[in-house]
Amino acid sequence: MLRIATYNVNSIRQRLHILIPWLKENEPDIICMQETKVENNRFPSADFHRIGYHVVFFGSKGRNGVAIASLEEPKNVKFGLDSEPRDEDRIIVAEIGNITVVNTYIPQGFKVDSEKYAYKLQWLDRLKKFFEKNLNLDSLVAWCGDMNVAPDDIDVHSPDKLRNHVCFHEAARNAYKKILEMGFIDLLRKHHPNERIYTFFDYRVKGSIEKGLGWRVDSINVSKKLADRSIDCYVDMKPRLAERPSDHTILVADFEI
Repeated sequence: MLRIATYNVNSIRQRLHILIPWLKENEPDIICMQETKVENNRFPSADFHRIGYHVVFFGSKGRNGVAIASLEEPKNVKFGLDSEPRDEDRIIVAEIGNITVVNTYIPQGFKVDSEKYAYKLQWLDRLKKFFEKNLNLDSLVAWCGDMNVAPDDIDVHSPDKLRNHVCFHEAARNAYKKILEMGFIDLLRKHHPNERIYTFFDYRVKGSIEKGLGWRVDSINVSKKLADRSIDCYVDMKPRLAERPSDHTILVADFEI
């Protein structure tokens, strides 16, 4: 069996008390992490090495940052997009075994009428072009990450109220879906097509978990060849319920390989 996970840690050094025990208990072959918020020379790689994981990463102090930890050593690791600005701290592509793994932390966008939202839409378009140039979706491909897009009404707690939110706005959803239409399969929806399952519960909303006020903005999207081998895709809520958690939790996919 192969297990792949994704987790927006919201500061890797602040979540090691959750992440390392989770890795030891669940033993994923690959975990993609976003929003690590640490410069490269301070990334806690030794904590991963001690429990048998290789780790590759790119980040900066206090913002963004991506990392992949894996039991098998990653090969042909690349950071950033092809075009400027490369945004190395938002995307990693690596070959792990016979799978191409992509980890993205897509821009959030701030407000719909802001330059940051325009940049988000541009980034999604650039990502699509990057995939067209660099990925072979007839092979085994896993695209994981914090997409900062909830694709459909079922993926947010109050769709009518949230239409103009940058993570649920029509333009962002359409741009994201254009990438999916290249040949990606959203694994959570493959296995749980009609369930309201969330990966993010905002710290700032009192009782968000108890009230079910969540979002599904984290995804594991895979090529058809890999989807055909999938057993399940599910959210583990324990990391979000732990002390001093990230506002995201861990999404997991299992495969027969």
